[in-house]
Amino acid sequence: MVVQKNEAQEITQLLTELFKTHGFESENYEGWIIPDGSDYAMRGYWYPQATETTGQLTIEIFINSEMIMVESFAGIGEDSTQKLKNAFSSFVHHDFLVLLLALWNKETSIKQERWRVGEKSYIAYIGEQGVINYDREKPLETPQNYGEKIKSLISSESLDKEFHWFTFFYANLNGLDSSAELLKDNIRWTTGEKEIKALSWRRSNHYYAVRQFVFLKKV
Repeated sequence: MVVQKNEAQEITQLLTELFKTHGFESENYEGWIIPDGSDYAMRGYWYPQATETTGQLTIEIFINSEMIMVESFAGIGEDSTQKLKNAFSSFVHHDFLVLLLALWNKETSIKQERWRVGEKSYIAYIGEQGVINYDREKPLETPQNYGEKIKSLISSESLDKEFHWFTFFYANLNGLDSSAELLKDNIRWTTGEKEIKALSWRRSNHYYAVRQFVFLKKV
């Protein structure tokens, strides 16, 4: 099912409350939530019937007039409320704490490292891994070189902007089929997809998926 813009519901209040719980008062400008003293802003849309079984949460982050980050999260549940809660929790776990540190200088538990990319230096803010695993007997372990592969893939890119962001998603479907979806600055990153898919992922007849978000800021 193709999501239509006019089916969206704004989640302005949810974002306002989220920033408030982390110590920020904010203003609402045409749907954009702007934390006090910030040059950056955020807004979100909820599509309760993105497909027959899932909803979709889309978050937009205004960085500057030429750069708007877009991230989407599936919502699973018995009704629209549960689906939205599921998608919003995924957003907070994967992205929000990264952005809170990288853009709003609010200390979080997010890991950060200095990376050399070509002739430039960046601070890499590395989000927590999000895992879905339908195998109740075996915990999921990512390939040993998964984190190193993420770093080497990003470091081999030609980066020239102040900010860059990457979303990594891998799913084992049924033991025979798998899929990988990687985004670089909102654009599908096919080279990275092939590299991530080629790692030694565990064979399983059960569905599992791994998602991770990495944000780079030039120093």
